[in-house]
Amino acid sequence: MDRSTILIVGSTGNVGKYVTLFFSRLEVAKTIYLLSSNLQKISTLLHNARIVSLMHGVDVEIEAVECNILNIEMTAEHLKKINPNLIINCSALFSLYPYFPALKKRQKRMNFTPGFSHTLPKDIALLWPLMRAVKDSCPDALVVNLSAPDTGNAILHKVGLSPTIGAGTIDSTVQGIRLSLAKKIKIKPNQIDIRMVCHHALRRFSPDEVPFFIKIFHNQRDITKELNIKEMILEAVDVSGVETMSTPVSNNAPITAASAVEIALALISNGVLIRHAAGLYGEIGGYPIRFNSGKAELALPEDITYEEAVRINEGGMRMDGVEKIDLDGSITFTERERFWIREGLGLKWEKMRLEEAFHMAEELQMAYQRLKKEEMS
Repeated sequence: MDRSTILIVGSTGNVGKYVTLFFSRLEVAKTIYLLSSNLQKISTLLHNARIVSLMHGVDVEIEAVECNILNIEMTAEHLKKINPNLIINCSALFSLYPYFPALKKRQKRMNFTPGFSHTLPKDIALLWPLMRAVKDSCPDALVVNLSAPDTGNAILHKVGLSPTIGAGTIDSTVQGIRLSLAKKIKIKPNQIDIRMVCHHALRRFSPDEVPFFIKIFHNQRDITKELNIKEMILEAVDVSGVETMSTPVSNNAPITAASAVEIALALISNGVLIRHAAGLYGEIGGYPIRFNSGKAELALPEDITYEEAVRINEGGMRMDGVEKIDLDGSITFTERERFWIREGLGLKWEKMRLEEAFHMAEELQMAYQRLKKEEMS
């Protein structure tokens, strides 16, 4: 495997910091570029990453790039100079991590759990201009997206701007299932093989409410029917995420970052392997993916057709709060999600258009700030 030129966008955020530090210890990059709008934060991360890489005996150049993604022309100029063959997007207009305790309090008080589609503006606000800059400057670059890939990649696919693939979500869920099952039946996690199709909505709602497909093998023997699948999924989501009311985890940024790194490695490696990922080439939701020497394709088992898998993930997307995606990339929120937007956050949204995403993200951040003040005071 030739050593790559890697660009990490949103490198100073909660997840981006871990992606940077994880990659700095791997001898796969010739140069790692850290892109952020905050030069002071980049400087701190850059020096940490350089020392971390040397401690592990890895010689990699790590460079800072100060850039505002919203300036598409400037971003494209930087990308032309860097010419990355791999981009990992960790950017979002703001992070939800500080708001989860308040969000859970309001959910409990209202006896209502929303999807996460109402948070799409904070992700699309930066992902859309980034992908426009990528198209203008380095269209052949592989892009691993961590910003709402289950639906975000599909939104941008409508306008020819989908990232290559997404990370986190289904990958985190599958690893959580392996961990939970291994502990329960007293075997090693690497003896368990899983094939799963699901949308991120499965991390918000009970498996009784969200469509999904799963096959579980122990040493190549199908043991799916012998297991309490609902119980395993609920436990897996708890140990790998922060979304549920019962999770013991307050921050899963390292898990999400590790998923991005592993999927990126699968994309640029010469070997063949199967792992789970979301949003492949603009697909809705997550699938098992076969990686083979820089190529990626769906790896569905014989028990499920592509059409069935698509219906499962479209159903998951609706449960997560998106009724439909229009040809121009606009989304229409479901009535259930609009109820939360209106009653839970005090906003009056019915749709999100790409050109409105940034303004809506600003409104969303202010709404979450109000929510935190009201619920935690």
